[in-house]
Formats: sequence, C-alpha cells, structure tokens
Amino acid sequence: MSFAEFEKEVKLQKKVMAVTRVYLKDEEPKHTFGCIYRLWDRVLEKGETIVTGLGYCGCKGFEANAGFKDRTPQIPGGFGLFLTKGSTQQWTPDGERFKCSEECAYGLWEGLPKNVMDDGKGGTFDGIKFEPYREGLECDVVVCFCNPDQLSAVIVLHGYDKPEFDRVIATTAAGCASMTRIPFGELRREKPRAVITGSDLAQRKFRDENEISIAIPAGDFAYMMSVTEECFFHAPVWKPIRNRLRKDEKLQDACFTALGTVE
Repeated sequence: MSFAEFEKEVKLQKKVMAVTRVYLKDEEPKHTFGCIYRLWDRVLEKGETIVTGLGYCGCKGFEANAGFKDRTPQIPGGFGLFLTKGSTQQWTPDGERFKCSEECAYGLWEGLPKNVMDDGKGGTFDGIKFEPYREGLECDVVVCFCNPDQLSAVIVLHGYDKPEFDRVIATTAAGCASMTRIPFGELRREKPRAVITGSDLAQRKFRDENEISIAIPAGDFAYMMSVTEECFFHAPVWKPIRNRLRKDEKLQDACFTALGTVE
C-alpha cells in the first residue's frame, strides 16, 4: 500500500505533515507571527513549506519549546509563575494554572530533552521545516492530524512490530514542544516513541475541536507504510471503522461482531 493509498484508507488526505531540522543557510526561512499552531492549515490545506528558526519566530516561546534554546524561557514575572497563578508582570496576569507550584513548573522544564538540535556531526541545526508529507520524503518526524478513529488506527499500526505497550506517550508540555523538542529527543533513544501532541489548552483554540495529532519518528512511519498489506486493514475488525471514516463514499456496509466475524 502506497502512502497515497494509506491516506485514502484512513482518510488522512491533507492531514499529514513532515517536520525536519535544517540549517537556515540552506533554506528560505520565513518570519512566523503568533502561535506556530496557526500555520498548519497553510501547510496542510495550501501545501506551503514553512521554514522558521532563531530570529524568525514571532513567538519566542516557540524558540525555547522547539529546542533552539535550552535555558529556561525568559518570561516577565518568571516561567514558574506563568504556568501557575501568574502575576501583574506577565502577558497573562491570571497565569495559565497548568501547574500546582512554581517548583513543579520548573521541574517540567528541567525534565524536557535538551540539546535536540545537535546534528551529530559537531554542528547544530538552527531551523525547522514544516511541509506536507509525500512518498519517500526524508524528514525527522511525521505528524498526523487525526480524529479519534484515525488516531486509533495510527497508534495500532505504529505498534504492529512492537511488543511494548507504551511506545506512544502523551505529554503535558507545550503543544509545540510535543511536536518538535520531545519527538526530536526521542530520536536519540534506542527505541524512540511516538508522541501524542496537540493537547495543550493554550493552543487547542487554533485547531478543530475534533482533532488531535501524533508525532511519529520518520523511520517508524516508513515501516508502518511497509506493513499495510498485512496489518489489520485486511481484517474484519477494521471494516466498521473504515465504513465510519469513509461513510461519505458509500462503501458497501457490513456488520461485524466484536470477534471480527460476519453476523
């Protein structure tokens, strides 16, 4: 099954994005304004390629969250207050109240992967490219924007060759960190994990209410495409979900029991 056929099977057309660390000197970076989450429709729906990096990000939080900087984000009033109750010195005086204490907030930052822009050759990536994924594209991470049925399909397909039950993780970090810094950090692990992203309340308003996303190591995604001819796509258990995802295509309806046999 080709990538195009996979897109059609799971109805993910214009919902799959490639994320790649790059050197700005080799690209045509563009200044981005506001939250990076505002840009995804330009990438997915309009087919744009967007390269941003240090000095090009309108949101300085993204520069830190993406991994360009490893020092604690410099926020008026303090990073800890920003994630807790806030102060009159901050952009959001009431604070986000995502963490119970400043210590907890700083602990979150300290626990995030660091040095994720290291290119492994003695240099450092200083940019990130976002573009629609296409067959055979070399990238670092593949992001699928999904509804719950699609997310289930992607997670199960990702785990097809993995005995572990926890090779997909969900995070409470910033949405842009869970799409960039954290997946980049996973690439250094012997068994990198996929990361459910798009759950940050501060960024949810920029995406559809029925959409969540998952960031998958590109190597894993390539393997997923290679096993589509033998996986659950060809088992009765998939048919009711397939029919529901593609109900507007008037596929032949079939009724299956929980055991996957025709009733």
